[in-house]
Amino acid sequence: MLQPVTPARALLLLLVVTAAEAQPARSRSVTVAVCPGELLPEVRVAAGYTTALVLDAPVDKDSVQLDTPQGHPRIRVLAVGEHSILFETLVTPSREERWVLRVRYAGEARPEWAAFALAAYPGGAVDIRVDAVRPRQLPEGCQEQGAVAQAPCQGARAEVWALADRLGGKPVQAIEVAVDTAVGTAYRLGGGLLLVLKPLKAKAGPPWTPTAAVLRSKATPGEEVPVHAVHVREGPPGEWGEIAVEAALPPPAAGLLFTVELSGEKGQTLWVDKVEIPPAPKQPEKKEGGR
Repeated sequence: MLQPVTPARALLLLLVVTAAEAQPARSRSVTVAVCPGELLPEVRVAAGYTTALVLDAPVDKDSVQLDTPQGHPRIRVLAVGEHSILFETLVTPSREERWVLRVRYAGEARPEWAAFALAAYPGGAVDIRVDAVRPRQLPEGCQEQGAVAQAPCQGARAEVWALADRLGGKPVQAIEVAVDTAVGTAYRLGGGLLLVLKPLKAKAGPPWTPTAAVLRSKATPGEEVPVHAVHVREGPPGEWGEIAVEAALPPPAAGLLFTVELSGEKGQTLWVDKVEIPPAPKQPEKKEGGR
């Protein structure tokens, strides 16, 4: 006799099917990506499963970053040990989704960051434990590129490697910022700008939390560069922290000098004037071929 499919029964059937499709897999080993543009090692995840990432060197416990769609949380980090990260997946990624988990190695380890693509596996396998190891040496042809990409990141600037997926295999261009109201570094990435600024209390006044920013060209007054996001790393009590402004690449006519206007929720404003950004890298000259 056919039974009516009530909402409760449909939910039960869905849970049974989901449990049958997702099966725990044995522990696996993956190799950490070291070159800009290199594919990240995949970790197979599914809702309701807990995964342990075990790395071959100590990690910075406060550096774990998750790139997932905005809205409801997808991942819950349960614990971070000296060599490991334990996390629970709350929602199964769709086939088109690739979430990213990053963690910085402690000390002077290279590469500085380990990043993993979290994805649902077509066969339904779920990784319960993944051992991540670094290659003993950079792949051939990657040594120079890797050195250029990591050189400006000394000092553990998490913002750069949080945007490493935007490099597109291109090196990072960097220039120091040292003006009246702030110090820091301006980065030209493969597809955008990243300004990491630390306001100086003597000129900027007591600290507050910026929530928005505007970049204005000095060469073409009135022209603004679109700002995608503003990130704040809080400093000690009573002191300014670091502010990372993520922006689009300006057109060549806008020049290299900009004024950065930071603003807060309560109407606060801070102007950082004469911020110079790195020029575009020179393209190698094409040699004409001949017979």
